[in-house]
Amino acid sequence: MERILKKFFELTANPYGSLAEWKEKNKKKVIGCYPMQLPEEIIHAAGMLPVIIWRSNEPVTMGHAHIAPFNCGLTRSFVDDAVKGKLSFLDGVVFYRMCLQAQSLPFIIERNACPSYMEYLYLPALYPGASIRDYLIEEFERLKKSLEEFGGQEITVQSLNRSISVYNRNRRLLAEVYALRREKPGLIKGREMQAIVNSSMLMPKEEHNRLLEELIPELKKRSPADQKVRVVIYGGLCQTVQPEVLDLIESLGMVIVDDDMYVGSRYFANEVEASEKPVESLANRYLKKLPPCPTKGDWETDWTDYVIEIVKRNKAQGVITMLVKFCPPHLCYYPDLKRKFAEHGIPEVLIELEHEVISLEQTRTRLQSFIEIIGGV
Repeated sequence: MERILKKFFELTANPYGSLAEWKEKNKKKVIGCYPMQLPEEIIHAAGMLPVIIWRSNEPVTMGHAHIAPFNCGLTRSFVDDAVKGKLSFLDGVVFYRMCLQAQSLPFIIERNACPSYMEYLYLPALYPGASIRDYLIEEFERLKKSLEEFGGQEITVQSLNRSISVYNRNRRLLAEVYALRREKPGLIKGREMQAIVNSSMLMPKEEHNRLLEELIPELKKRSPADQKVRVVIYGGLCQTVQPEVLDLIESLGMVIVDDDMYVGSRYFANEVEASEKPVESLANRYLKKLPPCPTKGDWETDWTDYVIEIVKRNKAQGVITMLVKFCPPHLCYYPDLKRKFAEHGIPEVLIELEHEVISLEQTRTRLQSFIEIIGGV
């Protein structure tokens, strides 16, 4: 167990070196995917390795000459890494219009660090009507054709269904890990859970599946930590949370029983149906309204109701909001979320996350006050 967790931590701490080494060893192309909704299976079926773009652990320096300092940490960090040449091992990048900040990225990259392959998808908002689905399928088909031309390998129905099967297996295994944490809160630390999911975004799914199959039986033998205050964390759209913040939550006597995070339960939600039209199956997954995503423009599904259901299902005593600074999609929804939590009598505290600097002592004070409100330790 410790060996596997160590591998996950090493990969997520240094994806640059690990992926460059993998590429050299396997002689395959590596394609960066901008989070959160791109169909990785199409890239996988083209014989390439899709990896989710990550936030580095370094301060942004050169990137500030190309992108505004009031952009989120992920966009600033990505541009900074690109112009520094740290992402030169990537053979290509796939973007899509997720938010206003992400919309400008392909043009910045094209002018300053253009890879051999770059594609920009226009994935639609979830408005009613068949035209939305038809347009989405056309975009996925366009990506498929573009990857075939770039990689020189046809993506057949059989190869795409094989990739879907591999990815579904990974989703089921990650769901099993989450079920273990819900069953025995404290069994898996917050930073461990984040590394388990994040590593899935950065290595071949076949290898990650094999490691999870080894890890799960070992996790079942573990004894859970004795924590008294059960909390749910949500937010953290697109990027990882500083593990020090997760450590701090647990050091104060709280236990994370579940989450609604992208580098968490959102990443593996909803399997894809194998069919004679696998591209349409991938489109159907994108069109799912649960978990609710503020970047999809779905005004009919209430994000708060979804989080409240997670709280009730896990008998949690409170909610911790992980709000990435300068994240418009989350910021726009937050006032309604906070109001509705209060209406349901669910204690909530906001932790604002920044890429470079976060005051752990200030965060500690907020969390200590939160515990007092709950009536915990």
